[in-house]
Amino acid sequence: GGSRGIGSAIVRRLVREGWHVGFTYHHHETVAQNLVAELRNTIHPQQEIRAYRADLIDENTISRLPEKMIADFGRLDALVNNAGITDDGAFLTMDSTRWQRVLHTNFTGTACLCLAAIPALLRQTHSAIVMMASLAGVTGKEGQVSYATSKGALIGLTQYLGRRYGVNGLRVNAIAPGFVRTAMLDALAPEMIQHIIAGTALQRMGEAYEIAAVVQFLLEP
Repeated sequence: GGSRGIGSAIVRRLVREGWHVGFTYHHHETVAQNLVAELRNTIHPQQEIRAYRADLIDENTISRLPEKMIADFGRLDALVNNAGITDDGAFLTMDSTRWQRVLHTNFTGTACLCLAAIPALLRQTHSAIVMMASLAGVTGKEGQVSYATSKGALIGLTQYLGRRYGVNGLRVNAIAPGFVRTAMLDALAPEMIQHIIAGTALQRMGEAYEIAAVVQFLLEP
C-alpha cells in the first residue's frame, strides 16, 4: 500500500535512499501513477519504481505478486506490509461481514503475501519484513474492535515469523504507530482531533515521514 498517506511517505523515503521500489494500490490508480511519474524524475537511471494494482482480499492475486515483482526487478529483498483498511463502529451492533472484511484484508491478506514472499526473501543475504501494526493492536481501541484485532494478529504473526526465520537471516519487525496525520483522519471532528492530541506525550499527531524513517531503519542491513 504505497499510493497515499504513510505508504506514500515510505515510498518516497526508500526511493530517496536508493531503493528500487514496487508498491501496490487498490482504488487510486491515477494517484499511484502520478507518484511513479513524479519520482521517476528524481531517481538515477539505474533505479526503478513501479506500481501494481492489488486487493488484499484477492488471495490469488496477492500470492502471485512477489513472483511478478521478481520478474520485473530481478530479486526481492524486503516486504513492507502497509496496506489495510478500517471500518469503525460499535462491535455489538456491527454486522459480521464488516469486521470479517477488515480481518481478511488486514491480517489474512498480509499473511498470504508473507507466505508468497518468504521463499524469495530467504534467497537474499540481508532481507527484512516490516509489518504496519498499530497502537490499537496493543491496547485495544473503542469503536475499532475489528481493526485493533487485525493489528494485534499482525503483531503475533511478526513475533512468530521473527523467531522462525531470524536464524535464516530474515529480520521481521512491526511498527505500532498511534494517530498519524493522514487523510484517514479527515472524517474526525475537530474536537476528536483535540481529544486525541491531548492524550499524547508530545501533544501532537505523528507524521507520515516519521514512520517512513522507522521503516527505512528496519530495512537496512
